[in-house]
Amino acid sequence: MNFFITNREIINPGQPDEHIREDGREHSGDNLRFGSYDLGSKNFTLFPEPQSVADSIYEDIKNKPIESLSGSARFFRIVYDSLSNVPASQPNDVLFFIHGFNTDLNGVRGTFRTLNNRYVNNPDSPIKHIIIFTWPGRHPIIPYNYFDDKKDAIRSGEAFARAIDKVLRFFKEFFLISRNPLCKRNINLMVHSMGHRVLKHMMIEMNEKKIPIPELFNEVLLMAADIEFDIFEQDEAFYNLIKMGQRVHVYFHQKDVVLDISKYTKNFSNRLGRYGRKKIDTGLIDIIDAEVTKTKDDPDAGLESDKLNHWYYYTSTEVVNDVINVLNHKKSVYAVKK
Repeated sequence: MNFFITNREIINPGQPDEHIREDGREHSGDNLRFGSYDLGSKNFTLFPEPQSVADSIYEDIKNKPIESLSGSARFFRIVYDSLSNVPASQPNDVLFFIHGFNTDLNGVRGTFRTLNNRYVNNPDSPIKHIIIFTWPGRHPIIPYNYFDDKKDAIRSGEAFARAIDKVLRFFKEFFLISRNPLCKRNINLMVHSMGHRVLKHMMIEMNEKKIPIPELFNEVLLMAADIEFDIFEQDEAFYNLIKMGQRVHVYFHQKDVVLDISKYTKNFSNRLGRYGRKKIDTGLIDIIDAEVTKTKDDPDAGLESDKLNHWYYYTSTEVVNDVINVLNHKKSVYAVKK
């Protein structure tokens, strides 16, 4: 199944015809909405907003009809059921994705389609469910709205920190207090481009609000990161990112044209997705730099990505196969030797 979390603008909120604004021409909001996405109809279904504090208590949601639940309670219940109601012998993991800038709602539709084609329909992949955190962005070509999207990414990271806080409360109430059985499935995080700025400000907000860092993810996959390359150093935002997962793979491409454009016209810092980490601490064996400069995009990758080397997480079968190996608990074949 496919799900989403968003802080995009909602048109006609609370009405039968409420829907997410399509064009991305809005600033990021503080309110989080939850829902599901249907690949066939290409429709986003927003779960109803909670009407009271009681609607956001997770202790007894396992015993309630799904249609009586709202917001994050319905989201967590459906995701939990989707992960639990499959035999343990069958793959049934989750890929949680944070997209980059210049992504309007139609771009999110394309991302759902692409991730399903590459990571769900692949028989070697353990992924069966896609969840996307979608934040405001505009037209999906190259990088005309960079500054607007950069500001939105910062506010969206602050909003996303509240989503992590909800996850922590769900774990406490649903598993520790109510003693529901664990689903024993893996949730993996993949972040692309300026989505790393969302992730950065999520980490900053969690630190400032003293929200505990949960080991929520199995694999953390950082793709073409449009963020400064010293982000993993002490006192920087990603220094504690490893606490959120078992391993972190930093994929980078030294000929990433999009990161070159944004560096020399928008933001002059060296990029993690262009160079990998500035310093590699040999003691942090679970943080792995993976250089994919020598990989090739598929011949039918499309004009948007042709020779830009920025969307290799789906345009290059070589990289896709490597990611699937990582999701199957192997180490990237592109790992930089220390």
